[in-house]
Amino acid sequence: MKLLCTDLDRTLLPNGEQEESPHARPILWHLLRTYDMALAYVSGRDLSRVLDAITEYDLPVPDFIGADVGTSIYIRQDNNWIRSTEWESVVARDWNGGNSEDVHALLADIGNLQEQEEDRQSTFKRSYYFAESVDQNQLRNDVESRLNKQGVNASLVFSHDPEKSLGLLDVLPRSATKREAVTHLQTHLHTWPHEVMFAGDSGNDVSAICAEYAGVLVANADAASVASVKQESSASSQLESTYLAKGGLAVAGMDDLNGHYSAGIVEGLVHFRPAWREHLQDTQWLKDALNSYCLK
Repeated sequence: MKLLCTDLDRTLLPNGEQEESPHARPILWHLLRTYDMALAYVSGRDLSRVLDAITEYDLPVPDFIGADVGTSIYIRQDNNWIRSTEWESVVARDWNGGNSEDVHALLADIGNLQEQEEDRQSTFKRSYYFAESVDQNQLRNDVESRLNKQGVNASLVFSHDPEKSLGLLDVLPRSATKREAVTHLQTHLHTWPHEVMFAGDSGNDVSAICAEYAGVLVANADAASVASVKQESSASSQLESTYLAKGGLAVAGMDDLNGHYSAGIVEGLVHFRPAWREHLQDTQWLKDALNSYCLK
């Protein structure tokens, strides 16, 4: 495994309802260092909010950031983040020179949609809330019909905000999902699909989890996301490259990893790389992990 790509909120970040295995993140970081893996955070957050999370949770600075649900990619050069104009030129083609303000104008009178906060919007991402009672299939049809009439080639990504008890909709260029962003990073690094893993927890991660490269759904994912991953991985014949974390991963001298958040990422890594499991029974390796990456 040469590249780990992971969602942030409720995947790597333990900001959901479930408890985090306290030794999971140190183990994860030590695995990355042991095998010299590149790291990418692929999130719905914009760049500023990704950097805030790195500071707040004392995360390692990654090599890449896929922000705004994959519509923008940033490459780290020394202490600077350089936006990938190559990626931007790819995704821009889908909207015929338009941007999210044009999408906003096209969808403004669809009553079931409520604009998300301004800092949730970006050049190639328009994000909305909708009530859980809304018929999602009908909403999809209404939005797709409106966009198709104007020649806007879009991907509609539905997910759920458990804290607000609201549905979420991201309108993205067709080629600008998390799945495509990870594939672009894979190509950028000249790696094979089996050398890449993506981890996520929610609806906007499903297509990336069920891609040709390895994908893991952490155990704290909601029931709708679990069902979507099972359905899509089966339909796309990607069952072997898709893993649902379940917890119970044994670690010498410690509680089993519970599969939530980073524990699920570790579980996915050792599923796809079974030889790595031996580190979890190596007391010296574990001691080095905990000493090197003490959580604040």
